[in-house]
Amino acid sequence: MPKISFRDKIERQAMAARREMLRTAELISDGEFRKRLHVSDRQFARMMSKGDIFSIEVDGMTCFPAFLAARELDLKRLHSICRLLVPAPPTCRFGYLSSRQVNIGGISPLEALRDEGQYRLLRRMAVAYAAEWSRTSVTIYVGRHQNEPSDTEPTLTAVDEVDPRVNIWKRTLDALQSGGYIHPCGPYPRASVATVFVARHPAGQAPAITEARIDVSVGDGIARAVIAIHEGPTYELNSIQVANEDSIVDVVLRFAVAARKSESKSR
Repeated sequence: MPKISFRDKIERQAMAARREMLRTAELISDGEFRKRLHVSDRQFARMMSKGDIFSIEVDGMTCFPAFLAARELDLKRLHSICRLLVPAPPTCRFGYLSSRQVNIGGISPLEALRDEGQYRLLRRMAVAYAAEWSRTSVTIYVGRHQNEPSDTEPTLTAVDEVDPRVNIWKRTLDALQSGGYIHPCGPYPRASVATVFVARHPAGQAPAITEARIDVSVGDGIARAVIAIHEGPTYELNSIQVANEDSIVDVVLRFAVAARKSESKSR
């Protein structure tokens, strides 16, 4: 008899737990959920796309947490919390919402919906929980590179946990300025040419996704940056004046600020 891997064992246990929740009606079928929610197909589709509601698969069948349609709960508040939790996998959202949480006073999020103060606290904690499921990294290499090199040590690597729905340049700035991980600490060199990669790292085994590349060049006191967005247009930012003592990290930070401002103005 083949040996079962630890991961397969955990997955089997999780499926057994979901089957039990289906038996006890903590999870209900798609048809029953739609009946209880009592919305049109168009509204249902919109709620799914926004993250107001979410499904969990049990033996190939689409099921929903019964509490997402419970009329005794403040569904408007509940669905707003669900939207905040979107970066987390559906099963983790389910577990978060139905379990006691120390950071909201030892009660479950479902209980916290009843009180205005607890609900506001829950919103802040839900944002923090969601951010744990995705990291944004900013990696700076001296020289010109089409893709992240495997044989070159980066000048700087900065990483921050943040909701992937947050604007890419805000995430970039957060990582560079106050990220949970910045290495090395400096001082940083000056460079005439550098390449910056901004990537998103989903939790678990999923591979990193490169969201943007910034090609930076510095010469005669002027710095230029060309930005290539993943599956988007390539564009150049306005050039900036730099001082002789400015490191390449200083230059990249200023361009990240400029990219953020440029995108805000274009909206």
